[in-house]
Amino acid sequence: MKAFIKCGAGKAISVFLVLIMAVSLVNTIGVKVQAKQNNKIVILYFSGTGTTEGAAKRIKNKTKGKLMAIEATEPYTEEDLDYGNDESRVTKEHESADSPAESTIRPEIDNLSQIKKAVKKADMVYIGYPIWWGEAPHIVYNLVENISLKGKTVVPFCTSISSGLGDSSENLKENANISSKTNWLEGRNFYDIPSQKTVNKWINGLEY
Repeated sequence: MKAFIKCGAGKAISVFLVLIMAVSLVNTIGVKVQAKQNNKIVILYFSGTGTTEGAAKRIKNKTKGKLMAIEATEPYTEEDLDYGNDESRVTKEHESADSPAESTIRPEIDNLSQIKKAVKKADMVYIGYPIWWGEAPHIVYNLVENISLKGKTVVPFCTSISSGLGDSSENLKENANISSKTNWLEGRNFYDIPSQKTVNKWINGLEY
């Protein structure tokens, strides 16, 4: 009788272990599938002071997409970003033409090849940037001009102290490497690093 009980208990433990392994396998497969789906969303951002980066991270939290900074080959220093200084880098970029679209200044992007590879696999591309003088920075123009957004859904977003999205998104779109199948959404501005709740609500309301 004792031998029977031990045998029965052994079988029960074996069945339990098999079930655990099966559930684990299903979860592993699910994670792999989810990861594959996540690769279809890429969040690109250029951030001078960290505000746009903060917004981009909130978008990543919601979408589980691939987060990538637009890295300048010559990084912007605090002095470079001093728009109150007539000799600063950003001021000189701004004064080089009536608009970034008309300027010949295109700051080099250090990780452009990696960005191209990620975007090629994606269906949806978020593009984030700070607002400088009512526009996207020159480096973001370099981005949209040199990556293929053909057939993608593009979602611009920006951060600013007082300005809104304005015409920045439409101006980028006019210069971007897109096709008739590109779905360029309206996008939105955040006046600071938004709460996760705010970002979730915005993304849930996107129509595409």
